[in-house]
Order: sequence, then C-alpha cells, then structure tokens
Amino acid sequence: MEITRRDVALDFDPTTVPKDWGGDTYMTTYLGALSLLIPEGESFFVSSVKHHRAGITSPELQRAVAGFLGQEAMHGREHRQFNDLLDAHGHTEAPNIEARLRWFLNRVVKKVLSPKSQLAVTCALEHFTAMLAEQLLRDDRLRNELDPAVRPLWLWHALEEVEHKAVAFDVYRSANGGYVRRVAIMLLTSVVFFAVQSMTHRRLMARRKIQWKPWRWVRGMTRQWMWPGFNLRLIPAYLSYFRPGFHPGDHDATALLDRWRDQLFGSPGSVTLRQGT
Repeated sequence: MEITRRDVALDFDPTTVPKDWGGDTYMTTYLGALSLLIPEGESFFVSSVKHHRAGITSPELQRAVAGFLGQEAMHGREHRQFNDLLDAHGHTEAPNIEARLRWFLNRVVKKVLSPKSQLAVTCALEHFTAMLAEQLLRDDRLRNELDPAVRPLWLWHALEEVEHKAVAFDVYRSANGGYVRRVAIMLLTSVVFFAVQSMTHRRLMARRKIQWKPWRWVRGMTRQWMWPGFNLRLIPAYLSYFRPGFHPGDHDATALLDRWRDQLFGSPGSVTLRQGT
C-alpha cells in the first residue's frame, strides 16, 4: 500500500468551535485527553522507528517507513494546533500535560527500555490507534457526535492510522523482534497508557467541573462500556495482538480506506490540502 504524506490545511478557531465539540462534555474531555498525548507520542513513534531504519533491507519497507514518518509528523503538527484550541477553551493545563509526557518519555521510557523495546511500545500503541481509528471510520454514531469543525481532523488522522498500521510492526520484525518481548511490552504499555490517559482525562473533567458530578458523565461511560459498548467491542481486536502469528494486515481494511480516501480527498473532498501537496 502506498503511504502518502498529506499536508492538510485545518483551522481551529476557538471563537467558532464549540466548547463541547465532542458531543458532550465527557466525550470532549475524553478525546481532548487523547489529543494532548498525541504530539509527544507521535514524536516517540518516529524516533523509535528511525533508530532501526538503517537496518531495513527491503525497498518496499523503506518506502513505507518514509510514508509513516511523514504522516506521523503531520499528525503531531496538527494536534499541537488542536491542543492550542483546548488551551484557548480554558484548559490552561494543556501545555504542562504535554511537557510532563515529554519528560516521561525522554527521561524514563528511553532511559529504561532498549531501542528494540521502544519499538515494541510503538507497535503496541499503533495497534491501539488502529483499533480506535477503524472504529471511528466504521461507526457513524461516533462520527456524528463530532462537531463539523473538528471532524476532519479526527477522520484524516484515523484514515492514516489505518493506512500505516503495519509499518512499525514490520520494522520490528525486520529487527528480529520476538514474540515474548512484543506481548510483554503490550501488557506494560496497556497499563501505562490507560493510567496516563485516565489521569489526563480527569484533569480535563476537573477543569470543566464535572469530575464529581457523575450525572454529567454517566452517559459517556455507559456508551463506552455498556451500550453500545464502543470500548467493549474493541476487546477481540486487542486480544488478537497476543496471537503468536499476529500481523496488523490480517484484518483487511482496503475497502474502508478506499471509501474514506475518496470522501476526504476526492472531488469534492471534506479535507483541504495545502497548495503544492
């Protein structure tokens, strides 16, 4: 699959984007917490893959890596702009959250884990993002919750996460990464990711004064974990990662990608590219 770097032109005007752009306060803060983790996370992904780039002998994988690096760089850039919107909406803790995550990744993760284990972390988190991205692209109930002003960001990002979902995994295999390391790092990464995302989400809910008002967020929790149970539905895909023969390409998303490439970048498309791209 050709992995294309797209220089998108998105605009997030805090005076026109509603404060509850995610449908309600709970989902807005939930997705906002994810967005705050993305720029530094993408930077970590890029560095972990780059470290092993010289050892790749396959021309096809080299081209895929180039596309992966370009896409991830664009994701980090656009989510930094989006996080400025969160700051403008009153989440003044946003820059501090990003700085703390940067410190954790650079001073803890990169100091404790070997380069190959860091690449395994990237594989694990790429699996998370691919699961979430494909769910967003397939389920109009999730998409319709997003305000039209921010929907292009999340759909473009989702499309590209599914496009390059196998790249880090293939680099890990080319670096002779093994099964035991892969699944052990997935378990560790799962615990750390959910802890960090939950803490960040709580901070944003506290800022919006709903943390101690369950009647303000019980609907969101119900939709995630009971009915329709969006998070519950991801469990089989998550567990598939633990199969010894797992590969991200086992689940074919070609038709889904073709559909969304046309909707986002066809004529007319809902996402604008900068001139010259």
